[in-house]
Amino acid sequence: MLFRDKRCSCLSLKLLLWILTCLGYLSVRCGAAEDDSLWYRDLCGYKWEAIDKDKNVSYTLRLCSSSTPTSCGSDAAVCARNLSTNSSRSVGNLSLQRISGRVLDYNTSTKCQDGSNNVQTSFSFLCGKTMGTPEFVAVSQCVHYFEWRTYAACKNNKFKPQKEVPCSVFDADGKKHDLSPLIRASDGVLVDDGDDSIDFYINICRSLNLPEKSCPEGSAACLVTSQGSFNMGSPTKPLELLSNDRLKLQYEAGSDSTPPEFCKDHVPAVSITFICPSRRHQGSSPKMIAESNCRYEVEWVTEYACHRDYLESHTCKLNSEQHDLSIDLTPLTRTTTDLPYSAPSGPSSGSDSYVYYLNVCGEVFTEECGSDKFVSSCQVKTSGNVNKVAGKYQNQTLRYSDGDLILIYPGGSTCSSGFERMTIITFECNKTASNSGQGTPVFAGETDCTYYFNWETAFACVKEKEDLLCQVQDGKKHYDLSPLTRFPGTDVNGNWEVVDAHSPKSDSHFYLNVCHKVVQSGGAVGCPAKASVCAVGKDRQYLSLGSFLSSPQKTEIGNDIRLVYSDGSFCNNNRKRIRTILTLKCKPGDLESAPILRSIAADECVYELEWYTAAACVLSKTQGDDCRVEDPRADLSFDLSPLTKTEGKFYNVKGDNYDYYINVCAGVKADGCPEKSGACQVERRSWSLGEANSRLSYYDGLIQLVYSNGSQYNDDKHTARSTLISFMCDPDAGAGHPEFQVEDTYTYNFHWYTSYACPERPHECLVTDPVTLDQYDLSSLSHSTSANNWHVMDFSDPLNPKKYYFNICRPITPVLGCDRHASVCQMRYEQGSMKEVVSVSNMGMAKGGPIIEDRDRLLLKFTDGSNCTSDGQKL
Repeated sequence: MLFRDKRCSCLSLKLLLWILTCLGYLSVRCGAAEDDSLWYRDLCGYKWEAIDKDKNVSYTLRLCSSSTPTSCGSDAAVCARNLSTNSSRSVGNLSLQRISGRVLDYNTSTKCQDGSNNVQTSFSFLCGKTMGTPEFVAVSQCVHYFEWRTYAACKNNKFKPQKEVPCSVFDADGKKHDLSPLIRASDGVLVDDGDDSIDFYINICRSLNLPEKSCPEGSAACLVTSQGSFNMGSPTKPLELLSNDRLKLQYEAGSDSTPPEFCKDHVPAVSITFICPSRRHQGSSPKMIAESNCRYEVEWVTEYACHRDYLESHTCKLNSEQHDLSIDLTPLTRTTTDLPYSAPSGPSSGSDSYVYYLNVCGEVFTEECGSDKFVSSCQVKTSGNVNKVAGKYQNQTLRYSDGDLILIYPGGSTCSSGFERMTIITFECNKTASNSGQGTPVFAGETDCTYYFNWETAFACVKEKEDLLCQVQDGKKHYDLSPLTRFPGTDVNGNWEVVDAHSPKSDSHFYLNVCHKVVQSGGAVGCPAKASVCAVGKDRQYLSLGSFLSSPQKTEIGNDIRLVYSDGSFCNNNRKRIRTILTLKCKPGDLESAPILRSIAADECVYELEWYTAAACVLSKTQGDDCRVEDPRADLSFDLSPLTKTEGKFYNVKGDNYDYYINVCAGVKADGCPEKSGACQVERRSWSLGEANSRLSYYDGLIQLVYSNGSQYNDDKHTARSTLISFMCDPDAGAGHPEFQVEDTYTYNFHWYTSYACPERPHECLVTDPVTLDQYDLSSLSHSTSANNWHVMDFSDPLNPKKYYFNICRPITPVLGCDRHASVCQMRYEQGSMKEVVSVSNMGMAKGGPIIEDRDRLLLKFTDGSNCTSDGQKL
């Protein structure tokens, strides 16, 4: 390991410090022999990977002879593959292993090209709180250096869990996806399951530590009910890569655990799919998308599933080219002429009183922190001359994920466990922070030598931030305001227009969007680019009443939702900025009513708006028949009947070993498929996977269809097969198609992304006369999903009377045979009876609000209806 020429002087300081750390260990153990007492044995059961991005070399690592062999041969511990030439070679052999304290060396018999020493690999292990992953450091004089922070290197098994599996994976482009920031050391993640009677907790890649919930030891998924807590699965496999934006974890209850009685003969198992969102957004909770026979499917849309280069930077900046957003914390860096940031903790005096000195992306310039280099965080005891380095900026990480901006300083003084102290600073946007927007850090707590700080500052405000979460979660209650959001370039009319409650003739127009900037269309063309609420005066003066900078919140009193738009135009002689407080109140079945302006502060710096809307109602779990389901409180209605195949047609899904024939809300009519089958498994013979029915269930964006009572298994209880189809919204998918997921011994799971699972976006029913500024609101005439449609009879031809169903500013409530998007549908009557049948399924769709024709005279247009035909010819 010692360098024999002057080239060592060219090494980075990081590498030199790494070498000094390695040389500090005295105990030596040579050879490839292994035994159960080895401190790194937990890492032996897996094959690990690392990448040198600069030289385009990938490494496959095998620490022990019991590990999976690499492609470089049975004795290779480290296999290096040049991705440019596609050539591989061993750079470390198991038979030439050397152990020195927390350093592992793997030598080879191959000489370096300059003949100075042999090609070899060296791992430096440091105490960490998770299993961790090897990180490539450098190559010098044919020595390949890696660093690995892992609980296996800690003293006294300080952070050792009951069970943990590797939590990172490389994609096809060589980019690393790492879910370890999601691992919880002392609690769990609550899954949104839509059932108030149970709690379903998971941890990521490791067993839970939830003593207050009495979860069984070793469980990584725990079901908590009134009857007790049950192990629904333990980590069994490392994190898997499904695609560049999808990862998967699988948990299964082991043979040493007793399944709950309600599982009968089924082995509990959990599958968690992590999805990297297509664009930046604030984090959401994991969601239960399927459950049958104690087999659970969880889906989690989180930016932590994206590759690490997208989330992290080792500088003080994130840029829009690489990270899809722009953040620069360098204005927070203090210099030698500035006082350092400080944050007290504990009482003002006494043995538990400390002061923490901090800097951002730079060194703390104070003698209080000692003489160490690169110190960016230190802990000083106020009652004595005692200080500890709490983190260094030398290997810092700046990360933005799921709406959280975090700066991590590792490498502090070593604790008794061997863990190097670490500082984690969570920055929050505050445009009006003290110290000219810089703000000040606030000590938030300490856990196992990791120090946490919160810091509100204007420099943490994400530039061009449009995708904050537009949902609210209050315990098990969920609210979703996203149906109110307007986007440019869509069929839905522009922004919402605000009604002035004080006067029908306001001297300004007020335009508003929800969780987004106002759309630059109509009267809002010219509004400030970042405004989410905009006032337009008679003289065409544009005023920003606030921007969308913080997610909606539930009010402390009552069940209302509050959305605050801040950082508007200057007011009060340029001393303050305008902000708007929008309070949304639940009004079941109403997505068309306009927001109302209730008050303006005397200094015109605060505007208060109120909005009665179904979007502010709590989401509920509902069921419906005839291939339709609706949530009347949230004014949502779905019709999947257009997906039904008729005339003997069906959907053919290819599996690994079988074909699957599926229909939606109707039977599959195919040769060999048992009668009444809604889904059928086909090989040389066919099995029914459940009898067809048309009963749908809906909760929080997920529509499900269950077929049960299929062909029996050849088990002791002759269990009947069943099918679960989960429909999810994709506005660009059209009808979409089913995708086979997994067969859980008795239940066959399918996912189906389709535009038919997407909610309709509402149209505002308000219009303002641009000359008189009179406002007309027709929203009270718009009928919700739970009400009947308006109708009118046409007797112009007495022998062929017609009936028209219509609605105002929205589609009609479902009528058998009518297009789900139609706002007008024409019916006729069968000869000799009064039975209604559809004549024209879509006479036009509501794509805009009312139009002023004259004073007190409005026009509604319904366009883009069914093709018009005459004598069989399209007109």
